[in-house]
Amino acid sequence: MIDKNREYTLKELLDIYNFYNLDFKYYGDHQRGDLELYLKTDTGKISVFRSINNQKTLDYLKLTEEEAEKVVFVFDRELDEEELDIVAIVVRTSDINIPSNKYKLETLDRLTKEQDLEKRDNVNLGDGIAYMLVELNTTCHLYSNVYMFGQGEGGFINSLENRLKEESDSLSKNNLKMVLDYYHNLKEEKVL
Repeated sequence: MIDKNREYTLKELLDIYNFYNLDFKYYGDHQRGDLELYLKTDTGKISVFRSINNQKTLDYLKLTEEEAEKVVFVFDRELDEEELDIVAIVVRTSDINIPSNKYKLETLDRLTKEQDLEKRDNVNLGDGIAYMLVELNTTCHLYSNVYMFGQGEGGFINSLENRLKEESDSLSKNNLKMVLDYYHNLKEEKVL
C-alpha cells in the first residue's frame, strides 16, 4: 500500500512496483527538471510520483544510474491505466495556462474550453496550441494539428469531431475516429 505522505527514493519505488514510464514534467525547461514517475501499482491503476529535487534538466541527465536511484519522489496522483493509452502532447503553446506537456484528452478538452472563455487581444497572431496525438503503448503518432483559442472550436474534443468531418486523408480520418471512440468509451465507463 502506498503511503501518500512519505518520501521515497527511485530505487525504493522500483523495488516495490512495476515501472511504467519516467518523463520530465516540463518539456524544454532546463531550470526545472522535475520528473514524473509512472508506476503500475494496482490492476488498471497507475500511480504518478513527482520528484522533489529542484535540479536543472541537464543535471538529471548527467546522473549515473546509482545517483538517479537516490532521487526522491512523493506521491502526486493516481490514474486509470486506460486513460494513458492515447494522450495529447502539446508541443507548442501561446498560453501560460497550457504549458507544453503530455495531457489526458479529457484534461486538454477542459483546459481549451477555459482558454476559449478568456478575452483575447491579438486573435490574429495565432493564439493557441500545436499538438500531436500519440498511442503510448506503441508510441504511434496518430494525428497532429493546431487548436486556436477563441475561434469557436468549442473545446479540444469538439475540434477533433469537426476535423473528422472535414478530413479527406483516409488514414488521418480513421485515426481521428479511433481517438474519439476511445475518448467516448472512457467517458461512458466513468458514468457506469
